Amino acid sequence: MRINTHKKRPVNLYLDVELVEKAKKLGLNISKISENALKEAIRRLTQTEPKMDSNFLVDRAGFEPATSAVRGRRSYH
Repeated sequence: MRINTHKKRPVNLYLDVELVEKAKKLGLNISKISENALKEAIRRLTQTEPKMDSNFLVDRAGFEPATSAVRGRRSYH
């Protein structure tokens, strides 16, 4: 059993019902994913120099790199 030394606070999130149902069916931990998303957003917003984090995929469980969503799409401009 892992002892968490960080204090946690309960919060309310308003999420799309279908999204929550899909996440539960996949066994995703919504709290942990939300926490990781906030950490990543804060890191990106407070980062002074753009750096490539080599541990991004390992340390950031619940995330997929933003480029994966656009990979393979064509621009029709």
